[in-house]
Amino acid sequence: MFVFRSRRADRIKVLTYDGTGLILYQKRLERGRFRWPPVTEGVVRLSAAQMAALIEGLEWSRLHPRVVPRPQVAC
Repeated sequence: MFVFRSRRADRIKVLTYDGTGLILYQKRLERGRFRWPPVTEGVVRLSAAQMAALIEGLEWSRLHPRVVPRPQVAC
């Protein structure tokens, strides 16, 4: 998946392959800007939840993974 943004960060284009061909997805925010994580080594890496938040125009950094406790083994 490749994601491109405009200079003003109010538009994104996502290019992905679905197994049969390429899909181009484009979105423009009416207000605000897409919030981007910091670039490290020329690449931005996002989890699926962070990518979904980015596409929706939400603040991805406010996502906190839920910690699910492991079940304890009965002795």
